[in-house]
Parts: sequence; C-alpha cells; structure tokens
Amino acid sequence: MKQRHLKSMQKQCADFNARYAVGQSIKFWTGPREGNPTHEGVIRFPADVMGGHTPVVWVAGAGSIALSHVGGPA
Repeated sequence: MKQRHLKSMQKQCADFNARYAVGQSIKFWTGPREGNPTHEGVIRFPADVMGGHTPVVWVAGAGSIALSHVGGPA
C-alpha cells in the first residue's frame, strides 16, 4: 500500500509539472488554507515528493510548498 501511495503522489507531481513550468508565478498559502491564497511566488524547481511523504513545489523565497497549498497561477 505504501508503494501505491508513493505512486499517487508522484502522479500528482507529474500532473502539476505538466500544468506549471519552472519560472511561472503561482499563488499559495503558507498556513491554513482559508480564503484566497495569501502569497505569490515563482516556481524555482519542478514539483517532487519530499521525504517520501509530501508532494511539494519549490518556490523562490518561500522554500517548499505542499501542492495542496497551491491556489493556481498568479
């Protein structure tokens, strides 16, 4: 089951990377996902599974942002 979950997260990353390119601006939350996204930033590296447990994208000046906290293009 763990391998199936990892493959699901890898697919989330692949889907995200197909929609958003490195250098593109996105909106995101850094805390609870309430209301409209609170921040904007530029994708620095493609999305990947961090530590085998969380699909994230790397945003300049913000570090890793969980894909669940990305609100769309800026």
